[in-house]
Amino acid sequence: MTEEEYLKTYNPNKYEKPSVTTDILIFTVNENHELELLLIKRGGHPYKGKWAIPGGFVNMTESLDDGAKRELKEETGLSGDYHLEQLYTFGGVNRDPRMRVISVAYMALIPKAALLPRAGDDAAEAMFFRVSINDRELQLAGENKTLLTAKDLAFDHEEIICTAWKRLAGKLDYTDLAFEFLNNKNDFTLGELRGIYECIKGQTIDAGNFAKMFRSKYLNTGIVSVITEEKESSSKTAPKHYHYTR
Repeated sequence: MTEEEYLKTYNPNKYEKPSVTTDILIFTVNENHELELLLIKRGGHPYKGKWAIPGGFVNMTESLDDGAKRELKEETGLSGDYHLEQLYTFGGVNRDPRMRVISVAYMALIPKAALLPRAGDDAAEAMFFRVSINDRELQLAGENKTLLTAKDLAFDHEEIICTAWKRLAGKLDYTDLAFEFLNNKNDFTLGELRGIYECIKGQTIDAGNFAKMFRSKYLNTGIVSVITEEKESSSKTAPKHYHYTR
């Protein structure tokens, strides 16, 4: 039997098939240098009224990456050149009460100024939540004093959020991902960048040590350059402004 003959007689219904979704963790940093995550309040079952990472089922005619980009656009309206990377695959057998669902999670790192969240068709509300760990428990603080813990989240989304945050914090040490959160990569200060590092790491960073790291990792390697144009402020203590070259 040739492969062509084999494929003609192959029965694709011989095995049960899991469904596949993409969940998009949309991270940003607000003006107070606090890490935020976009969540949606589910408008239907299962987990109606619970908060969840935006996402949806992958269409049969699209790749995982295309499915993630579509979901990102549907939730934020964004379709530009923003950082989107695959995080991890979550495949617990009972993670979805409807059926067997495997979720491929993605992280999107986007400047706050570019975001205008909107709830999708199956969501009742969309909101940014400040991300923190208190007594080893994930806490998400939103508008109007809305405070979420693990019990307020749908599916296994606490695990997904914690996995993403740890990955993001770790990658700051060996990548340029911090620059993705800047509202203007072409004109920023050292203080702005340090604020991004601190909120993602969840700790205060010594200004002197950060400046040394910045010079060694970014300035001396040409990844960042000093903006030499004269600024409006004539103060000698005005902070230097930098330009991300990549």
